[in-house]
Amino acid sequence: MRKYIYVIIALVSFSISAQEKGYWICWNFTVDSQNEAEELVSALDDLMESEAMSQFPLVVTLGEIMFRNSNAPTTHQLCFIGSNADSFAMWGSGPPTTAEGKLVNKIFQDYAVIESTNMGSPLIFDPTKLGYEYASVWSIDVSNIPAYAKSVQEFISETKDSFDGVFELHESISGGEDYVSHYFVARSNNLTDWLKGREAVFNSGAALKFINSSQKSATTINNFAARLLRIYN
Repeated sequence: MRKYIYVIIALVSFSISAQEKGYWICWNFTVDSQNEAEELVSALDDLMESEAMSQFPLVVTLGEIMFRNSNAPTTHQLCFIGSNADSFAMWGSGPPTTAEGKLVNKIFQDYAVIESTNMGSPLIFDPTKLGYEYASVWSIDVSNIPAYAKSVQEFISETKDSFDGVFELHESISGGEDYVSHYFVARSNNLTDWLKGREAVFNSGAALKFINSSQKSATTINNFAARLLRIYN
């Protein structure tokens, strides 16, 4: 996987080939109990550490949803991240037919209810920063992509010394909620560091400037936050 992906649609002066563009697919699902969640995590650990998955071309993350609104019953999110389109050549074939693969498949069938599946592509994203534990995600309806991308760039530049974490921008390709075209993400080490970073960003004036500069080009649809449980790569 490339060490760094940094692309702004309509703002870059050079073309990026399809092979250089990253993609992701996320499953948003619900389980009823902590015991069921623990069984799933354990089964995924065994599967991803097995020989059958040693050449798996995708980075996989599993997150537990910590904050959500009443319209989003999702408890967990499983994401598959590829550095290019070729990474998804075998997508849809399901888990391997090994004991570990069959167990994961059975647990999903018995315990998990898939609420939605989404596909997107990172525009501003550093895959080496996926290990941050806490992330807040805003679903955005962007009406003017160049203007919003410029606001995001300026915000990231102005907060690089005040926020202990990373900001990201992703585009929605398929499966997104109504009116959602992009996702803005803020990651940090944990909830405490994220809250302290938020305070610093607001105290610096960067947050208010970003809100004012972007409100004519984008509208926030909803928001959720998650805690990273596992990352497999």
